[in-house]
Amino acid sequence: MPAHSERTTASQLRREFWQAFKQRAEETSNIGCSRVSSDGWLWHAADLSSGYLASILNVRVGEMGVRYRLNETNADTVFSFLQAHQPEIDAAFEAPLAWRPGDGGSHVMEAMRRTDIGERATWPEQMGWLMRQLEAFQRALWPLVGRVPPARERRLWDEPLFFRELSAWNPDGLGPATAILRWAQRRGDPLQWGRGGQSGSFTPTVARQGIAYQLVSVRTDGTIQLLFARLKDSQLFADRARRLELLAEVNRVRHLCLPAEAVDQRPAVPLAMFGDPDASAQLIALLDAFHDGVKAGRLG
Repeated sequence: MPAHSERTTASQLRREFWQAFKQRAEETSNIGCSRVSSDGWLWHAADLSSGYLASILNVRVGEMGVRYRLNETNADTVFSFLQAHQPEIDAAFEAPLAWRPGDGGSHVMEAMRRTDIGERATWPEQMGWLMRQLEAFQRALWPLVGRVPPARERRLWDEPLFFRELSAWNPDGLGPATAILRWAQRRGDPLQWGRGGQSGSFTPTVARQGIAYQLVSVRTDGTIQLLFARLKDSQLFADRARRLELLAEVNRVRHLCLPAEAVDQRPAVPLAMFGDPDASAQLIALLDAFHDGVKAGRLG
């Protein structure tokens, strides 16, 4: 077969398979699919607070699967946390995942198998296998990286509403969120409640000379945002070197390993990370040091 005909056949097979799979997903699951093309991948909206899911199809090699990729500022942190839970994550699948740590903050976990989609009679079984892997990723990762709540109208959040929503969508974050809230109340730091529609939030605020300093924001999507970008505009942390010093303190907390570029961003890390007593104690110590440092006009 000429090379161009082989490419056309593979392209057509992928498009037709993805079209059929997307229709099945829409009819039988809550997993969204990107626009169908002839590419070897199909992106999915799986309501994960960190990372991305894609179905993979390589016609010529005869391989298909589902890939979870982390490639944002929080990638090293989230992957470290997930590796600590590798046995329970692998147990959610029909076979252990392939874990592929990468350089430069890009990491992959994937479930793959051999296939021949040229045999159209096997498509229902192949699609069923793909769907089971996608659902397994959801079940395994939602409690760890966080689940994005559905979009709603914007509103002013308060403590009862926040914890009701967190309990509904990310119950593994209840302990850490409560610990941070009680810490702020104990230190006398006011809370800024968010006005988001999809995710609620509260942000402990340390005041000094009329300026509000905020390091963390706790969210109902099961994450904690580290507010370096907000501190960037403050008197004490306008100097990037000061924010790098603060980042070094942050990275002493278990699993946290954020790169230098984080000091200009708002990286989000899983709230469930701080369900571990040691990590929780380290986080509270970090917040204490931040509070005391701001009040004294210094870092740490």
